[in-house]
Amino acid sequence: MYQPTRSLLAALAITPSIITYSIGSQAVASTALGIPKEAIGQPGSPHQWTSARKVGVGTSANDQSKVWFSLVDGIVSEVYWPQIDMAQITDLQLLISDGKSFFIEEKQLQHQITYMNDKSLAYHLTNSDPNNRFTINKKIITDPNRDTLIQNINVTVNQPNLKFYVLLNPAISNTGLYDYAEATQQTLYAWDARAKHADQQPHASQVIALISDIPYRKTSSGFVGKSDGWQDLTDNFQMDWQYHTASNGNVALIAELDLPEKPGSYEFNLALGFGHSKSTAKHLASQSLNSGFKPLAQQYINGWNNYCDSLADLSSMSFDNGKLYYTSAMVLKAHEDKTYQGGMIASLSIPWGTSQYDHQSGDDRGVIPGSPADGYKDGPVGYHVVWPRDLYQVATSMIAAGDFETAKRALHYLTKVQFKETDGNWQFCENSIPKHGSFPQNFWLSGKPHWSGMQLDETAMPIILAWRLWQLGQLSPQQYYQSFIKPAASFISQVGPWTQQERWEENSGISPSTTAAAIAALIAAADFAEAAGDNKTANHYRQQADQWVMGIDYWLFTRTGVYGNGHYYERIDSSQQCAKTANPNDHQLLYIANGGGQYQERAILDGGFLELVRFGIKSPNSQQILETLTEYDKLLQVRTPRGFGYYRYSHDGYGETLSGKDYTGEGKGRLWPLLTGERGHYELAKGNNIDTYIKSMENFANAGRMLPEQVWDQRTGPYKMGEGTGGATPLAWSHAEYIKLLASKQANQPLDTISSVVDRYQGCITTVNINVDVGYNHQVTIRGNKGSLNWNKGVQAHWLPGNTWQATLFGINEPFEFKALKDDSQWQSGKNNIGKPCEVNIVNASF
Repeated sequence: MYQPTRSLLAALAITPSIITYSIGSQAVASTALGIPKEAIGQPGSPHQWTSARKVGVGTSANDQSKVWFSLVDGIVSEVYWPQIDMAQITDLQLLISDGKSFFIEEKQLQHQITYMNDKSLAYHLTNSDPNNRFTINKKIITDPNRDTLIQNINVTVNQPNLKFYVLLNPAISNTGLYDYAEATQQTLYAWDARAKHADQQPHASQVIALISDIPYRKTSSGFVGKSDGWQDLTDNFQMDWQYHTASNGNVALIAELDLPEKPGSYEFNLALGFGHSKSTAKHLASQSLNSGFKPLAQQYINGWNNYCDSLADLSSMSFDNGKLYYTSAMVLKAHEDKTYQGGMIASLSIPWGTSQYDHQSGDDRGVIPGSPADGYKDGPVGYHVVWPRDLYQVATSMIAAGDFETAKRALHYLTKVQFKETDGNWQFCENSIPKHGSFPQNFWLSGKPHWSGMQLDETAMPIILAWRLWQLGQLSPQQYYQSFIKPAASFISQVGPWTQQERWEENSGISPSTTAAAIAALIAAADFAEAAGDNKTANHYRQQADQWVMGIDYWLFTRTGVYGNGHYYERIDSSQQCAKTANPNDHQLLYIANGGGQYQERAILDGGFLELVRFGIKSPNSQQILETLTEYDKLLQVRTPRGFGYYRYSHDGYGETLSGKDYTGEGKGRLWPLLTGERGHYELAKGNNIDTYIKSMENFANAGRMLPEQVWDQRTGPYKMGEGTGGATPLAWSHAEYIKLLASKQANQPLDTISSVVDRYQGCITTVNINVDVGYNHQVTIRGNKGSLNWNKGVQAHWLPGNTWQATLFGINEPFEFKALKDDSQWQSGKNNIGKPCEVNIVNASF
């Protein structure tokens, strides 16, 4: 490391007095050295975030350091502290100028990314000038012992008179609005003083402090787009402005680094500290620098190496020697919070972030532990909140990887954020349903709801997670049944199979994917109830699940569709608000979000039907599954140079516009790699080779081994075909799906399949056909004495052409008595019928 031209102590030796002068008509405070105290242009331009196309994310493997970072375009982008749902900066990069002819941002250079160690989230970025004037090499970690982000930077300079600057763009407390900046000779500070705790009194601010182990020649604060360092250098390639502070706006800070202005190689370190005061943030950063980058990096790497070594080795199931597998496991582990342990966000990114502005949003910010939200509005939160569905996917992938402890923490966290008896009611049309047992659509780590929808699968999947852990001997059923499982299952039983939103969060109704999760959850809950001695409730859950299994094909399988032979499962039915019935053969319109238009329900197909196989409800060789699969592959599969990709559903509008511009409310949905994994799980259930799907997912990962939410589906446009788009990268669900695909391949069966569900719905199936004409607008039910039948409440039979009313019965393994009723009140004439298990029982009835 070279010797600085002046010492840091000398740089701090002057304490200037304050004078004022005018810039135009604006009076500005100034120091005796002629440095204005307050920047002009308050509050600055609207704040926008960075690209979501992250090539890396990282944090220390321990719980002590509560800093998370992301990387994009060769620089550090959003950094989070003290929780993973609270961003503190937009980005941090170097600027380079020769002072007379050019100025360039580091993110405009040519980028390469490698790992300092393949089993760690320690990164080495190389940013090269296309004109070969300089090269920047950066190594990036967090201090495992402190709340500090550290960059070790080596600059190779090939021409004289180059100046290097560091530009810090804060976004304190999840917003680039209302921030304060102070540039001192030694430190760049930013903070947000609005945090209030439970007593509603102002407390310590959230503060960041950026220091270097080489001096700053000059520093300045400014308002973005008005008086910031980027604007300064753009003007004449020189840093002319030196503002001491910038208050209450979208701020940025700049410092000129004291590097020699001659060819050579120069190394230095930057430390970004976080704290509740300026002194604390700076002190932590200073301690990190004093500890030395190399020993901290080795400690950081060792932490991740130890974690990877504790996992199941699935390398032989992959085609990249396990590189994406271990990266996926670390990325998912890195998406867990360290205060709210077990809470895992969906992505450390904001989809299409460069087109997302704080002033467009109506979202509350995250909540500091012990403090309520204080009511102001700020920026788009992107995906750094918790979805129970995504959390389930991550937790079950942790089980697949052998990390039972993280999965158990996730379950414990879910018990804390589940709605309680005092949390009020859902309002579904004319129905007011207690929220008790259900979950918010998504929420901050504190449990405070973010979006207001109810998605039934998000109440179902936590039950399935608990069942998986129980079957692995990781918990006692009595431990969770009464307080957690029973309230959730009872809510599902009361509300389902209808859901206010299905898994794509856009439409109400009955969908294959939601119904599959709900059925599996009720069967799993019945196992819990039985183990707890609550046999009456166990029977109720099973009977309810049986009714839905019988209803799936009548509600969702159209025989008058617009594709192929017209036979396939719809994406959703009964989508009209407050609809009372489901009919897959009618002309009901479905309104598609994100500008997708409106089409008949039977014209919209998605891959949700595969969940019926994955959870064990349907055989992979079911005629309805096979017919749907044919149309699904024709309509929604795309072969890219990187592998097979799939659209979410017909006419999806959630993606870039047709011209390739960022999504800002309307667009065209692109290909989702996680759906490639789902398709692979189906092939595995059928007994087929799934290597094509594994290879496709590996090829969809970017240079930093991050799996995206969506990949580009065209041969022309802003991205290469099969390359990640501006949607969320990394998407935790994508990485989870990849891990589970590898583990399922090793087990030779989908790990998400519930054995109790398979036993009930793919074993002995008994059918009762009642041949009778009961006239228009009447119904037939069946009562009996075995399995899902009882003499007190009828099982709904479904009408078939020819005036046959059919009921499919499960859990009957011996002869049984049964009888039909008209409208569940008028008994069939004659004696009770004697049925045979596992057969079709035909009765010619009269009333």
